[in-house]
Amino acid sequence: MNQLFYSHKIYDDKILLPEDEARHCLRVLRKQSGDTIRVVDGKGNYYKALIKTEDLHDCQLKIIDCRRKFGYKNHYIHIAMAPPKNHSRVEWFVEKAVEIGIQEISFILTENSERRNIKIRRIQKRAISSMKQSLKAYLPAINEMVSMIGFLTNCTNKERYIGHLDTTNKNLLFHKAIPKSNYCVLIGPEGGYSSDEIKEAQKYEFQSISLGDSRLRTETAGIAACHILNIINEE
Repeated sequence: MNQLFYSHKIYDDKILLPEDEARHCLRVLRKQSGDTIRVVDGKGNYYKALIKTEDLHDCQLKIIDCRRKFGYKNHYIHIAMAPPKNHSRVEWFVEKAVEIGIQEISFILTENSERRNIKIRRIQKRAISSMKQSLKAYLPAINEMVSMIGFLTNCTNKERYIGHLDTTNKNLLFHKAIPKSNYCVLIGPEGGYSSDEIKEAQKYEFQSISLGDSRLRTETAGIAACHILNIINEE
């Protein structure tokens, strides 16, 4: 199981590979009709399928076997961050978070935000690539950027945490988070949250937490939170 393909076009016992996936399969890897490949749909389904047609625009596969809920986790991790100015750092965060394990990613606009928009399609492609590379079958939900207050009012996660610059805060996420739960962690911009934003988050039951003594960049803090929550849920 060293190569996965992705398709969201699943029809009964047939899979249609997207053109970019078909090109990699047929032209780069030289797969032919009758060869068996593995495909994931981003919803937890892992397929073993047979190549039926060698057409870049209509590469059809016949499903031989399907494993449901492949790699299913009994927890839910949602990281919401104010994206850094450099978009490549946003993409790096998404790639590594998917590798580690994450179920949802949101981007928020704060008073000190350095970036006010994101390239959602580019990020989604990076997430798909990371999902395949790390041999996962679940693709996280990736949400468009919204205002801080808009995010707070619509957040439904059970365990809610906000990480911000506060040297007196000794509530480590590692000790605070409850295993097997549904989490959301707010990660602020390089300049931090304003005092009003912190107070507003606390009104919506977000608890202040620390990720440790080190001062972390935004994307590193997001990865640290993601990793910590995965660690405490290891069985």
